[in-house]
Amino acid sequence: MECLNLLHMDMDQHWISSTLNLQSTQQQQQQQQQQATTISMQTSLLDRQFLNNNKEEDKQDLQRQLPCEIVEEILLQLPVKSLLRFRCVCKPWLALISDPKFIKSHLHNHSTKQDEGDDDGKTRSSKALVMLSSSLSLLKSVHVQVLDTRIEAGSTEADAAGAARTTSTRVVVVEEVHESPMRHQAVQDMKIVGSCNGLLCLVLDSQDMMIYNPSTRQLQPVPPPPPPPPPTNNYYSGKDYFYGFGYDSSNDDYKIVRASCSSRNGNFATHLDMYNLNTNSWRAAIKTLPCYFLSNVVGTLLNGALHWVVRLAAAERPFSIVSFDVTEETYRYVPLPGEGDKNFSFYGLGVLGGCLSMLYSPHGSDYEVWLMNEYGVKASWTIFTTIPQKMESEYLGLMSLVRILNNGEIVILLHQRKLVIYNPGHRTLRTILSGDIHSSQLALYLETLVSPSAAPTIKTYSSSITPLNQAKAKASP
Repeated sequence: MECLNLLHMDMDQHWISSTLNLQSTQQQQQQQQQQATTISMQTSLLDRQFLNNNKEEDKQDLQRQLPCEIVEEILLQLPVKSLLRFRCVCKPWLALISDPKFIKSHLHNHSTKQDEGDDDGKTRSSKALVMLSSSLSLLKSVHVQVLDTRIEAGSTEADAAGAARTTSTRVVVVEEVHESPMRHQAVQDMKIVGSCNGLLCLVLDSQDMMIYNPSTRQLQPVPPPPPPPPPTNNYYSGKDYFYGFGYDSSNDDYKIVRASCSSRNGNFATHLDMYNLNTNSWRAAIKTLPCYFLSNVVGTLLNGALHWVVRLAAAERPFSIVSFDVTEETYRYVPLPGEGDKNFSFYGLGVLGGCLSMLYSPHGSDYEVWLMNEYGVKASWTIFTTIPQKMESEYLGLMSLVRILNNGEIVILLHQRKLVIYNPGHRTLRTILSGDIHSSQLALYLETLVSPSAAPTIKTYSSSITPLNQAKAKASP
């Protein structure tokens, strides 16, 4: 700007000199034209220099920015809600966060992340995210976080708490209601029949199905499954369907399994239909199992396989667990714990602490929580804890085990209407959420960016904030 001011002062001096010298009008016009040309050329040079200086400053700003690798590593640590907002920061971030490789890395990072303590080493946390649907056909997520504060011996807090008590546990529960995936359609009943990698498999009004990501609100309608095979040879077909939902890692595909059972004079047959997300189509009767599914409408997913408790025909031990491998599409039998396959009193399968779990009550006594510490090995079944049938003047009745927390407590769905935490050491229950909840509509959930579509489409979210680099581009001549 100083250079431009000098040029303008120089031009004024020339004009004054011309007036004082009383030159002719023609000479003045010629001189003015020459001076204007000279000023125009010099101003153009300065403008170019000014633009070049701006480019050098932009270049230096870019050099001061973090490398792309570090930016990506930081973004991988963030929750899904933050990443969805950050997609509108700039086009490179939109491309990065939408990239399938980034989505898989984010999924792997958050699914394997272990609960860590605070920097002071005195606290540690355990989290559980439960997705459920209520009688109003609304999806709800329940964040259960147990903060275990360690009290150092000899401290004032330890003296106040007593010598025998060295920890102070605090439970934080956050309930969030999600918008219904079918906003323009009235739904009377919605069941969760599977959860995998942040995707939910839903059955609407006992007929329509979809795969839905509550975090991104993306959904994939599932075409109607094939009708069950007609009964033959006087076989009686059950009215219930059994579902499973899992991930085929070899083909990067998500699959839905639907089982329909039939029986005849003590002989059983269960037909499995399978849906592939990559092809968005069903394959009818891909496998027929010589067993009858007894319970667990939703298959328990563990180690890439779905598990149900079944009854076998004409067997010495008529009860077992069938395991169906989602990738290989093969099945095997997994033994029940102890003598449970002789004196069967079953209440539910699950996954606790990364192990296959089963809850049952032998001879009507207290409930036993069994864990299979080595998958597929009968001798590895051990009793983790027992739960009394009656506590605080209340019969527990129907229950589903949800998760073991880091402090050894268990999150349980009780009476299909409330979530409780059971403390095995003190044999006590405390309610953390009450409501009308159905056991078949509850699942552990992980917030991810995984798309439920075979060919995902990326929606660009508009923003009223103009990114800095775009603002500079608009301001440039």
